[in-house]
Amino acid sequence: MFVTLFVLSASAAAAAQSGREKVFEALDKGGCARVEPGGVEVCGYDYASEGRNVEAVSFRPAGAGRFPALLLIPGHQRSARDYLGLGAAFASAGFACLAVSQPGFGRSEGGADFAGPRTLAALRAGLERFKREPYVDAGRLGVYGYSRGAMAASLLVVGSRDVRAAVFGGGVYDFKKAYDEVTNEGIRRNMEREAGLTPEAVKARSSVLHMEALRCPVLILHGEKDESAPLSQALLLRDRLTALKKDFEIKIVPDKGHALGMDEVLGSSLDFFKRRLAPGAPKGERAPRGRPRPRPGGARSSSSWTTTTSRRPYLKMAEGAL
Repeated sequence: MFVTLFVLSASAAAAAQSGREKVFEALDKGGCARVEPGGVEVCGYDYASEGRNVEAVSFRPAGAGRFPALLLIPGHQRSARDYLGLGAAFASAGFACLAVSQPGFGRSEGGADFAGPRTLAALRAGLERFKREPYVDAGRLGVYGYSRGAMAASLLVVGSRDVRAAVFGGGVYDFKKAYDEVTNEGIRRNMEREAGLTPEAVKARSSVLHMEALRCPVLILHGEKDESAPLSQALLLRDRLTALKKDFEIKIVPDKGHALGMDEVLGSSLDFFKRRLAPGAPKGERAPRGRPRPRPGGARSSSSWTTTTSRRPYLKMAEGAL
């Protein structure tokens, strides 16, 4: 089954919802959907990890050739299907994408373990499978994660020899410090129930303790007024990467909480991935003193890439609690 959808205005809520439902219907029947404009092919891509099903959705750009590829990791109570708009937008810009639901969310089996071993095993399995697709350039792989997905992404890329660039949005990088500072009791209960607070569990979920093994450049995105993942998390990671002389960029968005908004996330992430996954781009080039790298035209903190609403079908960006 193959469905082609023509989306003339993403601002038309009824049409967008109808389009999403048709895509999901095609995926449920084991088929694919083509999203227009852009010609992006969206397919179900479920696979197994440790004997359990992992829900995934693939996004293939139009045209032939081998494309740079991104692993997309949603946050708490979000699934691969919630990233339909984000994946289609990245693919319209020339990036093959695989969105994966973490265990315990969406249709992925197994209990949630707050970016623990089960989650990381599922993500690694998806990335290993996806990089072998004939339309994927395995030499230009990136990872994007938001909220709990950013925490998982930061743990996934540490020590990886395959990932060339990563974006962490609104993430937690020091598990115990986040537990101590977060005021949302629901988040604290999730941390206790899913992971526990033993020294072993904390260390396994605190990527800041393992950043000496980081091999790829990173973009850190964070809202100045984030209460789900305190700003101190981004600043802690910034300071650690600076001390290690790692290559990174950071953007703190003024007056924003945990949800930065699609325009901010997509614009900044696309700008970063286009530069860092370009053919011949150096891997892990260091920025002086860990400061944000200047953008084209001299801008430091604002994205140089913009999109128009009519070319972003089904965009949705609402990440809640961790």
